[in-house]
Amino acid sequence: MDDRVACWSTTLGLAVMLSTACQNSTIVLETDSNESDEQPTSSSSTTSAGPSPTADPDDTGIGASTRQVDILFVVDNSGSMGEEQGKMAASIGRLTGILEDLTPPIDYRIGVTTTDNGNPYCGTTGPEAGALRASSCRSRASEFIFNGNEMIDATQEACLDHCSLEVLDLGGDRWVERSNSTGTGNVAPEAFEETLRCMLPQGIDGCGFESHLESTWKTLRRSATEGDAAFGFLRPGALTAIVVVTDEVDCSYNSDWDTIFRPEGNRVFWSDPDAILPSSAVCWNAGVACSGGGGGVYDECFAIDLDENANQVDPANADEDAVLRPLSRYTDLLDEFTTFMVLIGGVNTDGTITYADSLDDTQFQADFGIGPGCSSMASRAVPPVRLREVVEQVSGPGNLHSICDSDYTAAFESLAEGIFNRLP
Repeated sequence: MDDRVACWSTTLGLAVMLSTACQNSTIVLETDSNESDEQPTSSSSTTSAGPSPTADPDDTGIGASTRQVDILFVVDNSGSMGEEQGKMAASIGRLTGILEDLTPPIDYRIGVTTTDNGNPYCGTTGPEAGALRASSCRSRASEFIFNGNEMIDATQEACLDHCSLEVLDLGGDRWVERSNSTGTGNVAPEAFEETLRCMLPQGIDGCGFESHLESTWKTLRRSATEGDAAFGFLRPGALTAIVVVTDEVDCSYNSDWDTIFRPEGNRVFWSDPDAILPSSAVCWNAGVACSGGGGGVYDECFAIDLDENANQVDPANADEDAVLRPLSRYTDLLDEFTTFMVLIGGVNTDGTITYADSLDDTQFQADFGIGPGCSSMASRAVPPVRLREVVEQVSGPGNLHSICDSDYTAAFESLAEGIFNRLP
């Protein structure tokens, strides 16, 4: 979601496009859903992540016990993601092409969910809350129109330019599947790439307070829950590969503290306390701190657990007191799987992140108190601090890719290499 967020106000009953003039609110430290929190028991064995994709291909580390990989795409479906979803669809053939040619052959599945977990100011038709989606974007044309405003229509660039299938025939599954060891699958080989180009785009009508980590957590839980449509998506012994595609900051919040978004709350995380509605900068201010800052360039930015009054919480009580879910909630569950995770987000083309104030983009600077992580003709992406920390803990360095790139071929090549390095 762009800093000019659009939220549906269930209180006011109208769509509001915000373009806030805000105060710089980055926290600088001068130092060098309502679902149960009970986590499911994974059917996979508990293992640690393997080496990064840049590691020696002969050094596979601890990986999957079978030559199977289950790939989950977590796709930002907020208002600024039309062009990016089109680039994702256009580039997916590079990933499948490499996976098809691996020797010995592998079996792989690909499923997709969105970053929409709802919010007090999002009246989205979902939220998906980690549910797998398996339909053609052509059958969901209304999802590519922003808040019903036909002037903001991403149908062509995100869907129609890449997809010609009106209906996907997946045999009742919520994912696409290929077994290169047996030559079977739930989609004809000649239609496999086209099916993915139709399935992956998720529209631009989702909640603008993106909860990437919570969506991932819920999909993993759903896969272990009998009766859920996602049940069985993640197979015992298979490598679990997670791909997050977003231009925003993670906003996986504890619903007990949703007052941080409400006007009647104390607005301590609002960049502009006088705004009509909050912007996604609430999620940056509530979960990120930066150190240094000489000359407008920060030494680093990192995740921080804060309570509703912006006080740092006792780590022992973070699950209950932190307004954003602590990162351990996600890394603890991911550790139960053999997991490889990559991010296509607001980073430089070389995968590094520059944390710096912006003199040119005054609106973004006012909202977030820091400059964009990367910029393209279509949008400006927020530096992905919480997401970066989870990806690096799960997969090691070298697994960040820029959403501002002209295409995602390099990101998908790196993903394929990381998968190869972790398979037996």
